[in-house]
Amino acid sequence: MTRSAPSTERLAATPSASRDRLDLAAIGWVLMAVVGLGAFVTATVFLLNQGVFGFDQPLLHSAQGWQGYATLWRVISESANIPLIVIGVGLVLVLFFTKRRREAVLVALVLIAVTAGSEGVKQLVARPRPSGTDPNIPGVVYSFPSGHVLEALTIFGILAIRCVRSRWPMLLKGLVVVAVVVDVCLVGVARVALSAHYPSDVLASAFGGIGVLGLYGILTHHRLDQTAASHSRSGTGADRA
Repeated sequence: MTRSAPSTERLAATPSASRDRLDLAAIGWVLMAVVGLGAFVTATVFLLNQGVFGFDQPLLHSAQGWQGYATLWRVISESANIPLIVIGVGLVLVLFFTKRRREAVLVALVLIAVTAGSEGVKQLVARPRPSGTDPNIPGVVYSFPSGHVLEALTIFGILAIRCVRSRWPMLLKGLVVVAVVVDVCLVGVARVALSAHYPSDVLASAFGGIGVLGLYGILTHHRLDQTAASHSRSGTGADRA
């Protein structure tokens, strides 16, 4: 009799604790979406009204001193081009053929929206690229936003989210997140060093990517809720047995 009470309390507390963690995660995703997309829209409107970011020219001038490493910057920049498309398509296919078809469709729609949205905003803002742009860099003539940074953060960020939600060891999860942050930062630096973008293009794209990841986190959050409920039910059944 003395052992049954703690067991009952534990069963009652576990679902509540799971719900609390899920609620906190949901709040985090919402904050990411609101802050990230809000900052991106603010920067877009600012440029549409002929605004000038004071830090652009000084940072762009400083980056010109790194052009001696142009080959390295091109390699990093190109890593967020064709290879990124392959990774994105591969992710959608893996999800589809592992019977996560709803999420496969969601990821495909997110990637299409990010690519089309980036090109649409470029045409809307029509911000010329910095003078001295490397002619070997493919892309449209406009600068804002940086599609390389936005797409890299979106694709690798989705992979990182899936990793964090997995049962991988915490150390490995942390390494994946750090690797994504480092890669996106390097891509942003490369784009500025090659005079393909202003620093504000890169910064706004990073915020936009954070906002997109927040939306993805919200839209896939219910799957965690269902998983937690399933685990709770199976745990209760085991104790009863």
